[in-house]
Amino acid sequence: MTETITVLEVLKSKQNFSNYIEQHAHDVIKNLITDYPARPLQIIYPQLTQSTDGLMEIVNQLAENQKAYIFWFVVNEKEELKNTTNTLNHYFDKNYCGIFIIKVLLNEDKIDFECILKPEIPTKQVRNLNTPAKLMQKAYWDKYFEICDNLQSEMQVIPAPQHYQYISIGKKGVQIVQTVNTKDKYIATELFINNDKEIFNKLYKHKDEIETEIGFLDWQLLEGKKSSRIRKTADYDIANPKHVEIAIKEHIKMAEELRETFKKYL
Repeated sequence: MTETITVLEVLKSKQNFSNYIEQHAHDVIKNLITDYPARPLQIIYPQLTQSTDGLMEIVNQLAENQKAYIFWFVVNEKEELKNTTNTLNHYFDKNYCGIFIIKVLLNEDKIDFECILKPEIPTKQVRNLNTPAKLMQKAYWDKYFEICDNLQSEMQVIPAPQHYQYISIGKKGVQIVQTVNTKDKYIATELFINNDKEIFNKLYKHKDEIETEIGFLDWQLLEGKKSSRIRKTADYDIANPKHVEIAIKEHIKMAEELRETFKKYL
């Protein structure tokens, strides 16, 4: 099978298309959101041909996740849905979220991506990033980045003055989220599952085996919401310089353990 045939097959099969987008979306997204405010969640939505049902599902996800970006990858776009999405972006901007539409193109023997719609870059709000908590968070993620690089771990983050970081694990609708809580003095690693209770229920059936491997976990089905999460926490006061390096190594270890363990059951 030649590369060209493989590429053509990607654009003809829903499953092949979905798999391809999951593998390549990160690099496309990284370039698109350079000038946008960070959001705790990025949702990838692949669809060969845009549909009204697809748009409604996206709207429902944004209604639940008030601070998220959705990246709608399509092969065949529809002008009326593009216009509707543009109108929605003006509304959702007030809720700090938005929809990107990315057209997937066949360019001879390879696939190209073209962003055909994106939210307006919000007017930057003046935020005080020099509070003790924000400075502590930024210092923590700076040190995390350095240690993670030295360990050559895939659990890398982009340092910023915020309490959360998300990490892709190559599974649709599932991400690892790293958080720090400077008030209650703990760090946490969670498997965040978006819009798929079946994944949570499937994993919960293996709760005993999973916790035998990585210890006690907080299983949060989040009744009434489409998302769910599975968390592991560790008590560390990152305001104490003596705790920071130890906390970071434990944080990275927890993320690696969650990813490797849950991948067996996903």
